[in-house]
Amino acid sequence: MNHKFERKKNSIFHPAVISLMLISIILNILLSMVVRATQLPFYIDTVGTIIATAMGGIVPGIITAFVTNAVNFFMDGESIFYAPLNMLIAIFSASYFGQHSKLRKHKYHEIYYVLILALIGGGIGAEITWYLYRSPSDYPVIVSFSDFLSSHLGISVWGCHMISTYITDVIDKAISVAISMMIIKFTPSKVKELVRLSSWRQKPMSPEEIASASKRLKGRISVGTRINLIIIFSTLLMTLVALAFSIISFRNYTLDSLSASATQMSYIAAAEIDPDMADDFMRRGNLAPGYTKTRERLSILKNSSPDIAFLYVYKIKEDGCHVIFDMDTVLNDGTYVPGDPPGLIIDFEEGMLPYLDKLLAGEKIEPVLLEDKYGRFLCSYYPVYDKDGKCVCYAVANVESELVGSQLEHFSGRVLLLFAGFLLLIVAISILTTRYNIVMPILSMTAFANDLADSADGTSKESLEKIEELDIHTHDEVEQLYQAFCKLTGDTLEQLNDNKNKTEAIAKMQNVLIITMADMVESRDSDTGAHVAKTAAYVRIILQGLKRNGYYAEKITDKYMRDVEMSAPLHDVGKINIPDAILNKPGKLTDDEYEIMKSHTIAGRKIMENAISSMEGDNYLKEARNMAAYHHERWDGKGYPEGLHGEVIPLSARIMAVADVFDALSSARVYKPAFPFEKAMQIIKEGSGTQFDPKCVEVFIESSAEVRKVLKRYQEIQ
Repeated sequence: MNHKFERKKNSIFHPAVISLMLISIILNILLSMVVRATQLPFYIDTVGTIIATAMGGIVPGIITAFVTNAVNFFMDGESIFYAPLNMLIAIFSASYFGQHSKLRKHKYHEIYYVLILALIGGGIGAEITWYLYRSPSDYPVIVSFSDFLSSHLGISVWGCHMISTYITDVIDKAISVAISMMIIKFTPSKVKELVRLSSWRQKPMSPEEIASASKRLKGRISVGTRINLIIIFSTLLMTLVALAFSIISFRNYTLDSLSASATQMSYIAAAEIDPDMADDFMRRGNLAPGYTKTRERLSILKNSSPDIAFLYVYKIKEDGCHVIFDMDTVLNDGTYVPGDPPGLIIDFEEGMLPYLDKLLAGEKIEPVLLEDKYGRFLCSYYPVYDKDGKCVCYAVANVESELVGSQLEHFSGRVLLLFAGFLLLIVAISILTTRYNIVMPILSMTAFANDLADSADGTSKESLEKIEELDIHTHDEVEQLYQAFCKLTGDTLEQLNDNKNKTEAIAKMQNVLIITMADMVESRDSDTGAHVAKTAAYVRIILQGLKRNGYYAEKITDKYMRDVEMSAPLHDVGKINIPDAILNKPGKLTDDEYEIMKSHTIAGRKIMENAISSMEGDNYLKEARNMAAYHHERWDGKGYPEGLHGEVIPLSARIMAVADVFDALSSARVYKPAFPFEKAMQIIKEGSGTQFDPKCVEVFIESSAEVRKVLKRYQEIQ
């Protein structure tokens, strides 16, 4: 292939591209470290992302964004959950810096760019922060601004958080964009060209060429769409499966953890109870020796674990739960619940009934899920035994079951954001790779093949050169397909050219035979000098005029015009059956002789039909038959041999009628001299609508200059 185009072969693994990403990642991390150290209410961790995207392309930008947040995660424990936002910034920046960006056509496109980046980072980012932590940002400046909005405008905490975060992020993105633009501006052009990722693996296609090639797929799903859908759905499915598995595992872990926490607390609380004093504590309360001290220790125990909602000590009897100790508590929703006094008897909760026999027997039970007026709780009952091994009471620790849902929601959000980052990374790289390694090569080959099939003459050397100029190099089966396609196309074009040459040779041979046959007929008629050549020229002029004026557009195709022109010399072939005495008679023919002369139309039709019957398929001799048979028919139906009229007469015969009569008028005959050109044209014009097709006469008169040239040329030859 000699027609190579200049194509950079920078892949994602090219040293220059890798260097760009590494420098951009380091820049992001350094700037974010500076911000953390100075406690500024900004992040400025997208400068490198913008630079990598603007100079390298969307894939370097996305990778830079993801790796930046992944590294920062080890320093702040949060950044990885915001990776999708940084990656969205890379995606939008790729659109902004693209060659066909619509945004950059606006006068204030830099401002729009900053506002949209802030909407991604500050708008969506603020919502993520609220979802993860259920609280606004803890930056002092943002907190002060939120407090101002809340106190002066009465806006909700969430609203203040969203507004203050977005406004702050506008400043953050303005600074980031300013730094990025300055670095990009002062980067040498050679460096920009060196680090630019080249996705094309062939001669690049323009958007217009891609749109034109894609039009043929109207109503169909392209291979690119199918592959991308498979990539997206398979990746999404794996993500959902992994997410579901993670959530289920975390839920089970959380339940086990909270159960263990409740069990441990009830065990420790049981160790604080003096079993010999349990009944005295229950009867006398604060008056019992050691009661107050034991209560204080239990209170300290409860407050030491934020997961424990209630901590109490009950003596289980058949009439209910007898309170020994019950610690005051404040639930997660802020509800204050004072402890019940000692000696109070509390009815059994419905959820305790299945375990009542074991509790009355003083046996250990697994943590159970109970529900009361304060909500649902995971309860652990741990027995307190006396020295004889008898259960005197139970230490009970309750954990709010809502903690499971709260922690599960918190965990799910983080995992979802984490998976979203990986999903964006995988899908973006996969789609880009598929587009330029599979879709575009196949689309360009398909477009070329369709253009070749649709072209009137696709057998030239230039056709093969066009496909060679695609220069597809994917280093896989697609490239092998391209090589095979080039070879097949070359062999096919060679065969088509060979067939074309043979066809042209046959066509030339046919033309020679036609002219020879026409000359044989003409040579018998001593009075028709160059009649065949002149009528053929006049026929061509009329055909071109009809096409130019749009007459009979459905009929007059390029093939039809060729067929009629090739057949024109045979219009008088039937005269071969006319005796010389009649054909060359110098005087006027008798009625009988005229009838014999008229028979040349029928004879011509028969000759042509015999020729047609010996040839297969549609061929130009059908028009030769029409002209031979009907060129003496008249528009008004008074002609011969069948008296046809109007458009019932074949068009080729109507054209020949004008050409034949004009040549008879403008040429000398033994029985008359040649009419002057103007006189002959006038007679043709007067025959419009009676003898001739008006449209054929119209275009013939319009082309009088060309007609005159033909007549003059043959007069000079004679």
